[in-house]
Amino acid sequence: MPALVVVVVVLSFGVEMTPQDQQQSPIQSVGGDTVREQDKIQLVLAYLSCLALIPLLTVKDSPFVQWHAKQGLTLGIGSFIVLTVFSFLGPLALLNCALGPGVLVLAILGIVKSLKGERWRIPLVADISEKF
Repeated sequence: MPALVVVVVVLSFGVEMTPQDQQQSPIQSVGGDTVREQDKIQLVLAYLSCLALIPLLTVKDSPFVQWHAKQGLTLGIGSFIVLTVFSFLGPLALLNCALGPGVLVLAILGIVKSLKGERWRIPLVADISEKF
């Protein structure tokens, strides 16, 4: 359910464009990397935990999308492991109350930055994801 909220918030955040406007500006470039129109939904999926497998396995012609998909998948799997381990450690289970929303904030920031064309490195997560 939180993933659906993230998608709705991110997709409703933009400005509505007419079909003529979309044809005139098919590529958005901010911060160095270009974000193609067909890659935008893939960049949103890249930070939705296991759904990051979709852009990772289907988009082969964009290193930018691949990079974000690896980082998003690492964030999702890493947070699942940490939250699961903490839930079995008694008093540390209370940390899940802060870690869960923290991961959600990181995912939202990753989506927003990727749609702007930025490669935002999430500390520790980016280092792990670059090894694969």
